[in-house]
Amino acid sequence: MFSRFLPFWLFLLLYKFGGSLHYSLLAPLGEPLLPLWAVGALMGGGSLVQLFLDVPVGNILDRLGYLRFLRITTLIFLVAGVVLFAFPLTPWMYVVTVILSTFGWLFYSPGVSAYILSHAPKHHAGAFISLRDTFGSFGVVAGTAILTFMLTQTTSVMGATIAGLMFVAWIALLASPRDHVSVHAEQKLPTHHWYIRRHPIGNMLRALRTLNPASTMLLILSFAAATFYGIIWFVAPLTIAHELESSALGIGLGVFDFSIVVMGYILGNIADRGNRRSLVFFGLLLFATAGIALGFSFNWLFLLFGFLATTGDEMASISLWSWLHALDRDHAHDGLVAGVITLFEDLGWAVGPFLAGILYTAIGPTWSRVSGGALIFVAWIGYQLLIHRHHPI
Repeated sequence: MFSRFLPFWLFLLLYKFGGSLHYSLLAPLGEPLLPLWAVGALMGGGSLVQLFLDVPVGNILDRLGYLRFLRITTLIFLVAGVVLFAFPLTPWMYVVTVILSTFGWLFYSPGVSAYILSHAPKHHAGAFISLRDTFGSFGVVAGTAILTFMLTQTTSVMGATIAGLMFVAWIALLASPRDHVSVHAEQKLPTHHWYIRRHPIGNMLRALRTLNPASTMLLILSFAAATFYGIIWFVAPLTIAHELESSALGIGLGVFDFSIVVMGYILGNIADRGNRRSLVFFGLLLFATAGIALGFSFNWLFLLFGFLATTGDEMASISLWSWLHALDRDHAHDGLVAGVITLFEDLGWAVGPFLAGILYTAIGPTWSRVSGGALIFVAWIGYQLLIHRHHPI
């Protein structure tokens, strides 16, 4: 079953390789062109645009197909790389590549999540979802591994690398298993498709209520985690750009996804067999504790706490996705639910870089990182309140 999706796993790896490399380069590329707060606002503004479009995107994906729009979004990101390759880097060209990458990411997360949810085997959903995270994280690790080298190259080399990766990712999508027959058609309700188009907000709220508490907690975690990583991915590349000899920090940026590569599949199997409520509890607690400690760490301690933070994040996230899959019986709104969750993730990616652009100058890189970890601790407290509401002792 899993081997059938090898082209799709390859797509995830290559797309995240090129996409994460592009994102990691944005702060160092923008710093000589614009004030840091403006760079942060542009990076966060892209996610803000995605935020307003995530729910409509979920509906579009459900109606018109997941793979089709993943192909489109990959081609858009390819053009973002071509812009860096073909044109001199000016403030206007910088804005253009940011805008193209914004629409390049737009269909990626909800499209991938909905595709996985629609294909995941009932009793191995956690393992299937963990493969999504593992292969995507392989790509991020590869992107961060060459980041220090890329910062010494011309923008043409950067752009050619990103465009090439996106082209091969697009080819891999062509060989991926096709979407199932429309999940709506499978419900055998002749008015079902019309009803989804006619009442998107009502369907969204109804679907989220049905999938509680997993759905609400995924919204909270998606926002908090994305804000945390948004801050890290803004602060760390700037530090690397200023201290190119600091190879440990370059490795440190990749350790977040390296932990998913190492632990993702194991945690997916644990989520399918273990107590999901406990896994979310301890996962969030580990994420929060290591995230705060990360702020005060440098070099090898940064690697340790980065690994532990993302292990906690993955433990909580996979358990929540597996829980969501178990609660979702008819899968009539996979795209819509994935779109709403991505909306909160994009909100975090909007807040994180914008906040980091201000905090980096005001309080420095250390306390900027600590502020992200503190937000995870707030999410852990929110989980206690949510569980008590839905499962009172």
